Amino acid sequence: MRRLHGQCHCGAVRVEIEGVEAAELPLRACQCGFCRRHGALSTSHPDATITFAGSQLIHYRFGQRRSDYLICAACGCYVGAETEIDGARYAILNVRGVDLPGFDGREPQPMDYEDETPEVRAQRRKARWSPADITELQPSA
Repeated sequence: MRRLHGQCHCGAVRVEIEGVEAAELPLRACQCGFCRRHGALSTSHPDATITFAGSQLIHYRFGQRRSDYLICAACGCYVGAETEIDGARYAILNVRGVDLPGFDGREPQPMDYEDETPEVRAQRRKARWSPADITELQPSA
């Protein structure tokens, strides 16, 4: 079992993906405006768990408002996204935003989700995204 670690630019948000080797993780390039503007390349795997930890997480929703896009309040990095489906949390990581190792030289698969219905989108995310844990730490006084 492999565990990969990453963080936003300033280190206030840390991430971990555990459960599969980096070579088994897909590399996707969503074609939506948000992901293109952030230069995002995402990864997830249903057999891997993603953990986000930090005190600077901003939750941003747009479009269908079914997912939270996680951004570091301190440095502005888009680190990943999470959603809740049937009472469970699922997530993806922005490989570039958290400088996740193991993806150098790989070509991302372009993905276009524009025509998905909310139901189809939820089923795809449930099947492809990773189970997630988000720990929002409180800054010490």
